[in-house]
Order: sequence, then C-alpha cells, then structure tokens
Amino acid sequence: MRVVISKNHLRLNNKLAAESNLLARRFNNNKYSKIQSIDKLLTKRDISVEKKKNILLDHLHYLIAKSFSINKKKFNKKTFESLKGRLYNIRRIIDKLRSINYYLETTFLQELKLSNLKIIDRTKKPKQQSDLARDEVEALEFTAYKLIGEAVVLDKKVIKEYSRKEKKVSAKEKIELKDFDSILRKESSLLEHLEAKLPPPKALSKNLIKEPVFTHWVARIFALLSYLEHTYSKEKELFKKLKGNKAAKIKINKKIMHIIAEKSKLLRIMEEKVISMKKFRLDNKFKKEFHNLTTTITL
Repeated sequence: MRVVISKNHLRLNNKLAAESNLLARRFNNNKYSKIQSIDKLLTKRDISVEKKKNILLDHLHYLIAKSFSINKKKFNKKTFESLKGRLYNIRRIIDKLRSINYYLETTFLQELKLSNLKIIDRTKKPKQQSDLARDEVEALEFTAYKLIGEAVVLDKKVIKEYSRKEKKVSAKEKIELKDFDSILRKESSLLEHLEAKLPPPKALSKNLIKEPVFTHWVARIFALLSYLEHTYSKEKELFKKLKGNKAAKIKINKKIMHIIAEKSKLLRIMEEKVISMKKFRLDNKFKKEFHNLTTTITL
C-alpha cells in the first residue's frame, strides 16, 4: 500500500528521530531526574496567544523528546519517578494548548469576522473533535514505522509487526485562509490523541517501559508529535497571511492581559445588572460574552 506523506512531515519525523538518538546517547540519570517547573510558562500572560502557543509547542517537543529518549539499561526506580513527573508536565502543557486552541477555534475566529474565513460556530453546540481521516492514520502508522527503524531507543524487532508500505512524498501543500478553522480542529484532535497516549502519573505502569510495549507506545507518541508540528506549521503560514490584513493584525497582536481586562470589566457590568434586577435572564449577547470570558480568562 502506498502512503502519501508531505515532504515537511517526513522532514520533521526524521529530525525527531535524530534528536532522540542524540539525547539517548547523552542520557544521564541525575540530569534526567532534574525537572524544571513550568508554572511560569503556563501562567505567562504578557504575550499574545499566538506567541504563547508557539512557546508551549516548543516546550512540548522538548519534554516529549527528552522524556522518552532514555537508556532502559540505566533506568531505575528514581528515573521512573522522574518519568511520572515529566508526564505530569507534558499533560499540563497539552491541556493548556487545548484551551488555547478552543479559544482560537471559537472566540478568536468569531471576532475576526473576515469574509474569506470558513468558520463553524461551536459556541452554539457542544464541541466535537474531528477524527483523523484514514489516510492520516496510515501516515501516522508509516511515520511510527520509520521512527522504529531510525530511533535507537526503539526495538527494531518490532518492525516486522508493521505492514510494509511504500511512500509517496508530496510537494508543499497549498493552504488558504478558509482552511484556518479545519487546521485548528485537526490540531485539537491530535492533541486529544496525544493526551490519550499519556497516562496520568498515578496510572503509569512499569510494564510500559518493557519491550515490545515501550517501542509501540513511544513510536506512536513521537509520530503524533511530528504530525502535530507539521499541522502547526500550516497554522503559522496562515497567521502570516492574516497579518497582511490590518484589522486581523490588531486582533492577533492583542495581549492576553488586555483581553482579560476587557472581559473582566464587562463581567462587573453584568454583575451590577444582576444585582439591580429581581429576575435576570441572559440574552444572547450576554451569553456570548460570558462564553468569551471563560475561554480567555485562563489562557
């Protein structure tokens, strides 16, 4: 079976394998056990949403590559506990990224109100993630197969369990502003799949470190990460296009703290209205503003 994969996706996948090999060769139990706090990173609010998302994705890449590029022969009880702490931080970053994406999918795109953007209003119904298409699942399986063959931390014996596929490398994919919403939804779906592969620290079993489970597990985590980064590269291209629009540029560069201040002010006005009325019913405008507040206040 032939798998169609973009040149950029394949490049990111190969780069991740090479990075993992370098980290594995330098693996040290003492260094691995030192886990940096990410509290300041998660609560940083003096930058734009776009910039914060970029920083978080960079740190997600670093944490995943570092956490799973291990030397299993040196792995002991202490480093296993460190892996739990690293998983906890990875899951926290994914949760923050999902919150940011939800804001971008709903409040942000709705506020842009550009005619060439195709937007699904998810504020009117429960959010539903789009599942991965069949060709995307096949691409993920192919990249997992490639990672097993190239990453030294993964057991090459497992390769025989994967069906052999031919690859067809496609040229650079053409994307337009109307694709913004679908790209964001695809990212959210990938973040959901990635989170599902990472158990909470309390649920982490030592069996996951044993072969062949470890190889199957990590290969899929790496494959999801490289595809997420490939999809995000499309988003960055679209942000560049959006910044060519003066009105959109103002929205994009708005600081998170400014957004919060604006929504907080509105909330105070609404609270005053509640107090002044015996019976209070939210009209559609106020409902929308409440939604906007809840999607931005924790970013």
